[in-house]
Amino acid sequence: MKTLVQSPAALGRALRDARRKKSLTQHQLAVMAGLAQTTVSIVERGARGATLNTMMRLLAALDLELVLQSRQSADLTAQWQKVP
Repeated sequence: MKTLVQSPAALGRALRDARRKKSLTQHQLAVMAGLAQTTVSIVERGARGATLNTMMRLLAALDLELVLQSRQSADLTAQWQKVP
């Protein structure tokens, strides 16, 4: 599934949804990513200040990847699920 994320809050919700789909607790994800459970909680709430390294570790632990594309690619964007 492709998810369009345009804010820290939307990224947090998308990561939470991905974690839940894998039936993982925040603690389990934190252990997998080498982070504290509180860090996972902060990211999932969309709080600002998470480092790129933290995000990449969470994405890797969830077996996800980051894809960048031009915002002008409306035809591609229409195929993605947008997280509010």
